[in-house]
Amino acid sequence: IKELNFKYPHIVMAQSILETGHYKSGIFIENHNLFGMKEATSRLNLAVGTNNNHADYKGWEDSVIDYALWCGTYANSARSEEDYYEILKSVGYAENPEYITKLKEIVEKEKLKEKF
Repeated sequence: IKELNFKYPHIVMAQSILETGHYKSGIFIENHNLFGMKEATSRLNLAVGTNNNHADYKGWEDSVIDYALWCGTYANSARSEEDYYEILKSVGYAENPEYITKLKEIVEKEKLKEKF
């Protein structure tokens, strides 16, 4: 996450924690998918296919790079953290209406801003 120079790496890290259930979910273990991504059909991506209705990657590193490609396509216009959260909400990144609240809670609880 640091190497790819995300605008808001603490939010990206919170997403990986939330989407994987602290790196224990089947989608992460079987698909190496850190972000709950579905296989992209209208943008460049690194998925090698679909498994369990989610993008499948050779390794978790490809999942991070694919998320960076997603950000370049959909979230590049964010000018603040709140913009970024709003983009996640407006594009329907997650089905859970509490997704943004949960991300913010993880950022605080895990002190993620201090880690980047």
